[in-house]
Amino acid sequence: MTASFEDEVRFYDPGENWSGVECSACGADAEEWWGDAMDAPAADGFKDLNTKAPCCGGTVSLNDLRYIWPAAFGRFAVEARNPDIADTTEEQDLKIAECVGTPLRKIWARY
Repeated sequence: MTASFEDEVRFYDPGENWSGVECSACGADAEEWWGDAMDAPAADGFKDLNTKAPCCGGTVSLNDLRYIWPAAFGRFAVEARNPDIADTTEEQDLKIAECVGTPLRKIWARY
């Protein structure tokens, strides 16, 4: 298991598990506009994740979109490569978040 701290916010994606993204405001498929919506925030170090969703006109956070396989923005990651368990329990997830002192999002990445 490794932990990493980044100087700037980055996008943690599920790699080959990517299965799309939906608008958190209206539920529409956001795949068509998501890439373009990522460009300006990426150029600015993901300091502002808010964007206007073309599907419904709502203001949404890129972090709160419904990623079919979970994804997230952050500066910290705990990684376990090829663990000998199928999954962590909710209790284990909560304990890790408690130890770190912040809510965490579990991302199953395949590269």
